[in-house]
Amino acid sequence: MRLTRRQTLLGAAALALPVPALAAAPEYRLAPRQIADGVWLIEGAQQSFGRGNGGAICNITMLETPQGAVVVDTGGTSRHGAALRAFADQRLGGVAASVNTHHHPDHWFGNQAFADRSIHALPACQRAQATGAQALAEGLYRILGSWMNGTAPVPADTAAGEGGIEFGTRRLTIMAMAGHTQGDLVLIDQQTGTLIAGDLLFLDRAPSFPDARIAEWRASLATLAGLEVSGTVPGHGAFRRDNAALVQTRAYLDAFETRMDAAAGQGLAPAEALAAGPMPDFAGLGANPEEYHRAVIQRWRDAEISALPVIGGSA
Repeated sequence: MRLTRRQTLLGAAALALPVPALAAAPEYRLAPRQIADGVWLIEGAQQSFGRGNGGAICNITMLETPQGAVVVDTGGTSRHGAALRAFADQRLGGVAASVNTHHHPDHWFGNQAFADRSIHALPACQRAQATGAQALAEGLYRILGSWMNGTAPVPADTAAGEGGIEFGTRRLTIMAMAGHTQGDLVLIDQQTGTLIAGDLLFLDRAPSFPDARIAEWRASLATLAGLEVSGTVPGHGAFRRDNAALVQTRAYLDAFETRMDAAAGQGLAPAEALAAGPMPDFAGLGANPEEYHRAVIQRWRDAEISALPVIGGSA
C-alpha cells in the first residue's frame, strides 16, 4: 500500500506531538508524629469522605513494641493501609497486631495491608463489619473513585475482650463501650497513660451519627470522664492533654438531641430541621454542615418516637 505525500506528512506530524502522560495514582502523604513515648499519631483530615482526602479522615495510632507496632485503626482504603504499613515496617520494626475501634469504614478498610497479623475488634464490631462490608464498599467506590482501587474489606479476625493485653513490654487495657456504634473499643496504653478513644470522642469535627444511640453514648462519656489518663487521642481531631474532646463531644450530643426533640415536638418536618442548619455553637466544626444534615436524616425517627406517643393495643 502506497501513502500519499499528505498522509506521510500527517503521520510525521502525529509522531512529533507529545504523548499525554498517564495520570499517576493518587498518593497518601503521611505525617506521623510522636505524641508520647513510643506512641505515634497520624492525624486524619477534619472532613467527610471525599476525593480530596482519599478517605484518610480518621486518626491512626501506632504503639511501639519489641515485636513491632500495634496499629489502632488501619485507614479508609487498601492503599491507605499499605502506606501505613510501610511506615510501620520502615520505622517501627514491622507490625505486631492491629485493632479496629469500630466498624465505620474509615477505621478498617485498610485491613488488607495488615491481614498477615491478628486484627482485633469487639465481637459486635466484627458482626457489623461482616454484615455491612459490601454496602459500605459500594458506597465508598462511588465517593472515592480510584482511591478505592483494589480495596476488598477484610473484617477483624480476633475477638477482643475487656481487660489487659500485652505485646512484649507494652500493656494495653481494652474497654468495651457503645453509643457511637454498638461495639466501640477504647484502649489505654498503660506505659504512657494515653487514651485512644475511637469515635466516642471528636474534637473540632462534627460527630457522625449513622449508628448512634445517644443515651448509651452519653453513658460511655461519663465512664471516660472518670479515667485518669495523660492525654487523649479522639477518633477525629487533635491529640490533647486535657478533656477538650470529651467536653465538646458531650456538648454536641446535648445540643443535637435538644434541637431534634424540639423540632419533632413542634411537629416540624425533617426538611425544616435541615434548613435550620447546624446548632450555632458548632456550625464551624469540620465536616459541617454536611455531617449535621446526614445526622438529621439518620436520627429523625428517634426524635419522632421520643416526641410522639406510641399508640398500641386493640381497638
